[in-house]
Amino acid sequence: MSGIIDRSADKVVSLSGRLEGDQRIIDGEKLDILFYPDIGMAPYSYCLAFARLAPVQVVCWGHPVTTGIPNIDYFLSSELLETPDASEHYSERLITLRNVPTYYFRPDPPEREYVRCDYGLPDDVNLYVCPQTLFKFHPQFDAIINDLLCHDPEGRLVVLDDKYGGCWKTLFYERFFRSYPEAANRIIFIPQMPHRKYLGLLILADALLDIPIFSGGSSSLEALAMGAPIVTWPQDFMRGRVTAAFYKQMGLSDLIATDAETYVDLALRLTRDTEFRQNMQAGIKANVHKLYERQETIQEMECFFIATYEARKVDGTLTNASNEKWRKTIGPN
Repeated sequence: MSGIIDRSADKVVSLSGRLEGDQRIIDGEKLDILFYPDIGMAPYSYCLAFARLAPVQVVCWGHPVTTGIPNIDYFLSSELLETPDASEHYSERLITLRNVPTYYFRPDPPEREYVRCDYGLPDDVNLYVCPQTLFKFHPQFDAIINDLLCHDPEGRLVVLDDKYGGCWKTLFYERFFRSYPEAANRIIFIPQMPHRKYLGLLILADALLDIPIFSGGSSSLEALAMGAPIVTWPQDFMRGRVTAAFYKQMGLSDLIATDAETYVDLALRLTRDTEFRQNMQAGIKANVHKLYERQETIQEMECFFIATYEARKVDGTLTNASNEKWRKTIGPN
């Protein structure tokens, strides 16, 4: 991916990873716009963002929370991701594009069909797979998992083992066991695996579970590409609304829950109602192309970058009028 980016750029500037020296290098380029795909996933980019290195500094949702940094001017999101009062959640000025701001390459399904014994999973149970990183498992989600497993005595929660030395696995399991010891015995941890085998697991699941408090991003795009139905429950903050936004972009809503009860009901229905599950799969497969390699998303981002820089030169901010202007330049969606 970095090679593709390098070949498409007029100039590539390599940084050393040393903060002060890199700040001088970037400042010396006299950039018009500095765009951070994320701020918060690594200490380096977080510290770098405190400097004013370009007239316009923008962050996107690679880490789906506000930076709280005064020198970051805009947070680039989508109207599909945000609630009407979402601007209150950001220290930056919130910009909502029409589409989810991603240009994602659709993964191909694995070459072979995987079966349960490939993962050491039992045959006579319902598999509720939650393929999120373990640090996303919020205590509020524990009660939903317990409720689901209580309603389905044959159900098993399948999660991916910890790739950080076991710390997160221990914290999650011990916390869950203290509150719900009976359900804890029906959690199955499976080891990290090659990507193709991982995609096979998504296809094999009876139901995929999205974590309401911290929704899936790449994992949901991968699962939907496989035609795998995901139950999701959007929350107030954008970080809990990502999978629901993907469904909205596809024009689907049947697996978007409105509360904890409907979340559990939808997950149970996927395992118990074969016709419902097949209909959900068919709807996803017919519309999932709307999520990948969307050129109109790139064009909308281009229009925003140009308009906001021009507006910044005039009055130092992106006014509501200029916001409407850059939207009009791209025409109807």
